[in-house]
Amino acid sequence: MKFIRFTIKYCGVLCLPMFNKILVAVDGSDASLHALEVAAKISIDNDAELTILTVAPYPPPVFTEDAMPAYLPQYQTDLRESHKKMLSKINKEIKSKNPKLKTTPIVMEGKPAQTIIDASRAREADLIIVGNRGQSGILDWMLGSVSQKVVNSCTAPVMVVKDEKYCQTN
Repeated sequence: MKFIRFTIKYCGVLCLPMFNKILVAVDGSDASLHALEVAAKISIDNDAELTILTVAPYPPPVFTEDAMPAYLPQYQTDLRESHKKMLSKINKEIKSKNPKLKTTPIVMEGKPAQTIIDASRAREADLIIVGNRGQSGILDWMLGSVSQKVVNSCTAPVMVVKDEKYCQTN
């Protein structure tokens, strides 16, 4: 079993963990961009490396090799290029707001939750940050939540950042 090491930073009365390698997953949604803002703040406060990951999902497995549409390989290539452009734009924007931020943007292909888990292990992230779209009810039960899968599968700390508009108040 591998243990995650992090140092303790003294902040007056409280002792807080100091993270060295942070991974944040973005998909271009408002919730993921909010998670990126939080990740940037934590990275700067900890002088940590920030990996910004986006995942170009595979198309649903509804085709066999014999029945695969001819456009599918091009579709996947176009999807990956679209994610590269989005990530490049996001990275430039967050770096312009936070010049001291050390980022590594990465585009991967696969199932989003599993790819985030695999990337966090490969990068030895000691904090994983994901957004939450507030999906609930039958859709969440049927499809599952990426953030839920990441939380349930990782041994590193996972922070799920909820956007204000998705949080209910009583």
